[in-house]
Amino acid sequence: MLPVTGFRKFVVSVLPGPVHSALRPWWRRFFRFKLRVRDWWLPLTGWVVWLVFQCARHRKRAVIICRFAGIGDVVCTLPMCDEVRLRHSGKLLVFVTAAVWRDVVEMSRSADLVYANKRWVHPLMMPPNIKLFGLVDTIYNPQTAGERVYQGGMTRHLIEDLAGSCGFTVTARQPKLYPSPGLIEKTRVAYGLDFKTTAERLLIGINPGPNWRVKEWEASKWQELINKIHSEYDVVIIQFGIKGDGSSEYDNLTGVKSVAGRLSGEELVALIAICDLIISIDSGPVHVAGAVGTPVIGLFGPLNPILILPPDSPGIGLYSDVPCLFCFNRTPVINWLSGCPNDIACMKKLDGETVFEAVKSMLPHRFKSHRHNQARIQSQSPDDVATAPRR
Repeated sequence: MLPVTGFRKFVVSVLPGPVHSALRPWWRRFFRFKLRVRDWWLPLTGWVVWLVFQCARHRKRAVIICRFAGIGDVVCTLPMCDEVRLRHSGKLLVFVTAAVWRDVVEMSRSADLVYANKRWVHPLMMPPNIKLFGLVDTIYNPQTAGERVYQGGMTRHLIEDLAGSCGFTVTARQPKLYPSPGLIEKTRVAYGLDFKTTAERLLIGINPGPNWRVKEWEASKWQELINKIHSEYDVVIIQFGIKGDGSSEYDNLTGVKSVAGRLSGEELVALIAICDLIISIDSGPVHVAGAVGTPVIGLFGPLNPILILPPDSPGIGLYSDVPCLFCFNRTPVINWLSGCPNDIACMKKLDGETVFEAVKSMLPHRFKSHRHNQARIQSQSPDDVATAPRR
């Protein structure tokens, strides 16, 4: 028996040319409609059934916050939840996000419920006019300045920028994530980072990329930094990031324990929480580090670190001195998709010695405090963590 696709090709092949040409646009419309049904309408139906059940169960109308994108944007949307609760007192706060970040949002205790579907990914937004028989009060779709305005540059902290897009005035404040001791221990064992293996060695996490090319720091400089850290510290260096196919220059760094591309959202949070320091390009681990209280060194160029680094958390933003610095805070911005007309001078001129000096300045005071925190976490029972105060 011919498969469906094979049968379709067979039918098309025996049709006369004029008939084939006439049917082609209709055929394409049908399959575009089929994709929309599969990727949007069927998941939407499931979401509607779920939401109706939850509203009936809790006897409340719902207010929805919908944010997909990367983990950094999702984490920086969480402080907005407090303001939404104030404006919509007594409502059921539902956070809709990508499936990979569901556990991270639940870990924050910022929303009453979290909904995710594997078919729903960035740049999807919820239609704001859905009322669902009066069960939905309001739907918010936070966006960055660059998403709202063509070539618009960001002029305020990412937390404030996302909240401001929905009409909220939020002073940038650090969201919190609460990984349980059980999750931390399970993740450590799963990736060969248990206490028996790491002993009293420092744990440093790095996130070199890949990312937008204009945000990346050269692999040779990362390797130089790794070698210098090993020369002065007894350390395990954990490499986060996206795992490539082996062709990426960041896939071949030595002297690291790579977990790139292997972690779930909650595992990423758990491992960053046990690190003594995170060193990262402008990317999600910077925001996660702030949310779990791990000191962070961020490497910046297109964006001003003051508008990105976690507020009220130990962190340093490093950058070089070039005339075009912080180009993405200007309007119009230089489009990341079309590359950099100045050959990414801001990142290329950031030298390894500057980064290493920052590493040395962050480690001494962190070593004792981290061990104290780890002892405190290990002494907590799961019930203690489960009853941590809700934001």
